[in-house]
Amino acid sequence: MASNSITEITNYFSKGFQRSNKFEVTITKGGAVAGPFWASQSQIPAQTLVFFPETFSPSGPLITIPVKREYDDRFLIDFIVDQDWNVRTYFENWYNTMFTPLATGLYAAKSNSVVERNSGNNLATIAIKALDYDGNVKKTFNLYEAYPKLLLPSQFSNDIPNQYLTLTVDFNYRYYRIV
Repeated sequence: MASNSITEITNYFSKGFQRSNKFEVTITKGGAVAGPFWASQSQIPAQTLVFFPETFSPSGPLITIPVKREYDDRFLIDFIVDQDWNVRTYFENWYNTMFTPLATGLYAAKSNSVVERNSGNNLATIAIKALDYDGNVKKTFNLYEAYPKLLLPSQFSNDIPNQYLTLTVDFNYRYYRIV
C-alpha cells in the first residue's frame, strides 16, 4: 500500500483473503486422477535462488549473480485414511510399480537406470488448488514429475478417540509452476 489511507486499506481488505482450509489436492498419474483422497494438510513448495559470487571486480561490494532456481526437496501432504485404507494401498501400489516382485515376496528395482524407474506410470502431476469461499479455483500450483519418496508412519492413539488417522507422504518432484 502506497499511502496507508483509510480508503486504500478498506479496499485492500474488501477483496478478501485466502483461507488456509480452502484447498484441494489432485494427483494425476498415467492419465488417471487418483482417489478421491482427502488431504487434511498440504503445503506450497519453497524455492530459492542459487547465486554465484562475482569476485572479479577490484573494488566495491561483492555482487552475487543468480545462476539457478532450486526447489525444496521436502514436500509433504497429509491424507485422511479412509476406512478401507484405499489411500495407503494406492501409495503402496505406486511404490510397487517402481520395483519387480521377487519369489520371496520382496521387491527389487526394475532396473539400475533411474530414467527407466522414473518413467511411464511412476511419475505424476500433483495439483494444489487454492479455492475461494465458494469453492472456485483461484490459483493452482502444479508439481511435475512427482513421486512418493517416503510414507511416514501413521500413528494409532487412544488419546483422542474421534480423531481420524492420516498418512503423511513426502514427495519428490522435478519442478513446479503456478497456473
